[in-house]
Amino acid sequence: MDRKIARRRERRNQDRKFVLMIGMIALALIAICILLNVLSALPRAEIARAPEPSAIATLALPTRAPTPVIAKRIAIGDEITGTLRISITQSARDLGLTLINPDASADARISALETAGAQVISERVYVVADWFASARANIASNDLRALWQGKAMSDGVNALIVSDAAYADLVAMLGAPGSNVKRVAPNELSAQLWANHNALAVLPFDALTPKLRLLALDNINLLQRDAALGAYPLVRHIYASGDPALIATLRKQLPAPTRDVSRLTTVIMTGSSSIARTSAQKTDERGDPTFAARQVAEILASADLTHVSNEVAFTADCKPVLRVVTLCSKPEYLAAFQLAGVDIIGLTGNHLLDYGQPAFLKTLDLYDANKLRYYGGGRNEIEARKILYVEHNGNRLAFLGANSFGPASVWATATKPGARKYVADEIKRDLAEARARADVVFIEFQAEETYEYVPYLGNRALFRAALDAGADVITGAQAHQPQALEFSADGSKIILYGLGNLFFDQMFGDNVRQGLVARHTLHRGKLIQTELLTTMLEDYVQPRWAMPAERAEIFRLVFGASGFK
Repeated sequence: MDRKIARRRERRNQDRKFVLMIGMIALALIAICILLNVLSALPRAEIARAPEPSAIATLALPTRAPTPVIAKRIAIGDEITGTLRISITQSARDLGLTLINPDASADARISALETAGAQVISERVYVVADWFASARANIASNDLRALWQGKAMSDGVNALIVSDAAYADLVAMLGAPGSNVKRVAPNELSAQLWANHNALAVLPFDALTPKLRLLALDNINLLQRDAALGAYPLVRHIYASGDPALIATLRKQLPAPTRDVSRLTTVIMTGSSSIARTSAQKTDERGDPTFAARQVAEILASADLTHVSNEVAFTADCKPVLRVVTLCSKPEYLAAFQLAGVDIIGLTGNHLLDYGQPAFLKTLDLYDANKLRYYGGGRNEIEARKILYVEHNGNRLAFLGANSFGPASVWATATKPGARKYVADEIKRDLAEARARADVVFIEFQAEETYEYVPYLGNRALFRAALDAGADVITGAQAHQPQALEFSADGSKIILYGLGNLFFDQMFGDNVRQGLVARHTLHRGKLIQTELLTTMLEDYVQPRWAMPAERAEIFRLVFGASGFK
């Protein structure tokens, strides 16, 4: 009995120990959970962790020093001087090249001496010029060399005015100059040449202006696209040899050649035309609708752009009526314009509506059908005001025109065709637009008509206002005889107050038989020359080129009226 009681007590004690042990384990687990929760709330930076062993040992590799970049070397020959050397030197520095002695080893060599395999990287073309009113047209290279050395020419020329931009190259080509050679800043050359008519000037081709007259050298005229540049004496080439890639890069940095035939544009402007009245009768008698243009067509058509100011409408019912001022042309007479290579027609004339609005509208249709562009007139006021833009060889040209003379019945309105009426403020605004969009701006005026070489004072004011407003070439289409001309202060712009007649029937005096044809040359967006060709009218319709004595007389009268001395 006692043993049974003892065994029961022992089992109870064991049960108590087991329960106590389970309780202790439970408490321990609870404590661990609490600890883990506390630790997880702490920032990670506060938990100290032993570094994990790496499975692969990391080797520290040595750092390779950067390879120094060695600048390519360029040698410039001592014979290259002046502004050209400065330009090449600056270009080389801009490219990060090292300039070295010409005798040292170089990646590229620049020299004025041509060697085997060398490439031309610079071409500088220089020209001889006279003042605009000079009768001289050509100079021999031997005479130029002698003048450079201090010897006067047989015709009295004893001085040479040389632009700073040309001086160093001329010394290289011609040797040391004589004491009669005067070196001047480019912007002073024109004034000094005009002040001394016993002097000639030498300057870069692209520095020409209309106020200077380019002279042919050894009968080579550089205004002609096909001029024999290989035989021309005043060309300086600079050569490069060595690394082709370096040379190509350097060439792009240097100034463009001073003469680029791909950027030349010639524009011929002519005076008043009207194959009407006696002109029409003479054309019909010949049985040749191109008769009017036969003597002058080849030269007129040789220009890139050829202009006429046609004053009348073409109409099929036109019949020549003599001694009247109601004018018209037969449509077949358009062939004369086509033979002359006409591209552009000015419509500022005061006889456009002589045969009524329908005839003029059909004339515009005829121009459109033959791809003839026009300005200064149109089917309504909006079209008449439209500026004609033309681009040729990268040169941007603008043409516009206006009629200030009237009659009022010829002016276009919102509902009527005709010529554009001159309104000063509108012309000023349109010239500003043209100036912004074009390189060279041409404007034609049908202004007050006078039969004098000296222009009417009112026309002077009107034309000069156009020059001040942005026009480069201002041409008077109203004059039936040649009139004076003038230049802007810097010589870059020209006013031609009247060119006279091209195709017309006025034969009552030499003044109306005389005519001027203005040939303008543009180069890289700049007007560089205006040449005046001279004509004499024959047989009441057909101009021919003036003979030397006739040409001299025309210039005497025109230049005298211009005040050129």
